[in-house]
Amino acid sequence: MPRKFLNKLMPNQQKLHQKLSNKWYVRPFRKVLYDPLLWHVNRRGSCGAVALGLFICCLPIPGHTPLAVLGAIYWRLNLPLAAVAVWFNNPFTFGAIYYFSYRLGADLLQLKPHHFPPQLSLSWMLGEFSRIWEPLWLGCIIVGIVLAVIGYVMLNIAWQLSIRLRWYRRQQARAHSNTIK
Repeated sequence: MPRKFLNKLMPNQQKLHQKLSNKWYVRPFRKVLYDPLLWHVNRRGSCGAVALGLFICCLPIPGHTPLAVLGAIYWRLNLPLAAVAVWFNNPFTFGAIYYFSYRLGADLLQLKPHHFPPQLSLSWMLGEFSRIWEPLWLGCIIVGIVLAVIGYVMLNIAWQLSIRLRWYRRQQARAHSNTIK
């Protein structure tokens, strides 16, 4: 099921290559983008791509998707799935992810968490950034690792259950066809 489901979501590789081949930002990666492992849906590449995307989405930096694409190219993981997995961190979830990461980092570093004012101002943020960046980064890395492991394990389990279910259905169909003969 994961393979069939993910194959339905994957873009057509030939159409994508035709569309992107003349873009200036794709030229340095043109030869690398034709690597079949970047587009093939298999358990290793898909689980790794989800883990990579979930880790990168927790980092408090801009440009999650290009970073996930570069990581997928480097580790030869499923490129579209890595690019989509970073969207776990979106406008609805980023506040909760970063606040939880900051609180976790502050607790681990045994720092008293800063209280945020009701209305954030740029001057307050610039003044406080020097005090909150260490716990924020520590928490983000830990949350990213935990999310990556959870994503990897959950997709791997779903993949294995899907294979076992297919085998079971095949055995049932064979047994049913043998009883009919």
